[in-house]
Amino acid sequence: MKHLFPVAALAAFLLSGPAAQAQRRAVNNTLLLPELQAEYALRADDYLLLSLQGPTRTGGFDGTQLNQLGLQVAYERFWSPQWSGGASLRGAAYTVYRNGSDVQRLNVDVTPELFVRHWNTIGQFNFRQRLGVEYTLPADELVDGRALARLRLDVDRLVPVGKLMLRPRLAYEALAYLRFQREETEPKERVLDFGSLRADLGIVVSPHFDLTPWVAASTAYRFVLEQTDIDGNVVVPGGSFNSVTPVVGLDLRYTIFRGKAEFERRQLPTQH
Repeated sequence: MKHLFPVAALAAFLLSGPAAQAQRRAVNNTLLLPELQAEYALRADDYLLLSLQGPTRTGGFDGTQLNQLGLQVAYERFWSPQWSGGASLRGAAYTVYRNGSDVQRLNVDVTPELFVRHWNTIGQFNFRQRLGVEYTLPADELVDGRALARLRLDVDRLVPVGKLMLRPRLAYEALAYLRFQREETEPKERVLDFGSLRADLGIVVSPHFDLTPWVAASTAYRFVLEQTDIDGNVVVPGGSFNSVTPVVGLDLRYTIFRGKAEFERRQLPTQH
């Protein structure tokens, strides 16, 4: 059982790696993703988390714009040094124009998630695997909600540098929609729908404050229809297509200890 997550994670990585490299792709404008976090340390490694995101799109015709605001509440309980599980609730608030008019409406998509995590330490390296299942409830009544499975594999280590503690880290996450009794008439979809490769550097300033600058490449795996011009010549070939978005982020976390007194605990990276 303890080898289940590493094997599954490796399989997801292999599926998304070589297969993706052979596909056509386009690179989008960079997305900026700052995040503020407040973590409440309960006991041992357990915690409550409140975070606020502000995804910001760059390079558009109207300049740099804030895409939406994201709010997340999460709880995680450690059953043993290796196993833990928890739940999160995310909300994404954004504005849309109503029925093609110039009147804006505020929409809030809500996504609950359940997850389980395995944590193993080999020497000075931490290896973690996180498996989650979520379901998005869109505010737009014309859009159907869909269940999504997330599988993340990450590795890091803690490196003391003077009074600071550094945490270099590499993570890959594969995401796939759960397709229950898929109809034959529905459009064909890829095995994996999204993938994200992330590298970050956690900087632990004190038991109460740490920050993490990071970069990532987020990929949407799609099938596209063939497009032709008025003469029937193929302009865009149909088939597999990868849409890659570079992401630059900065996580700022403040930790509050239950009972106010600091106590020994293992803390997860800011990408919980």
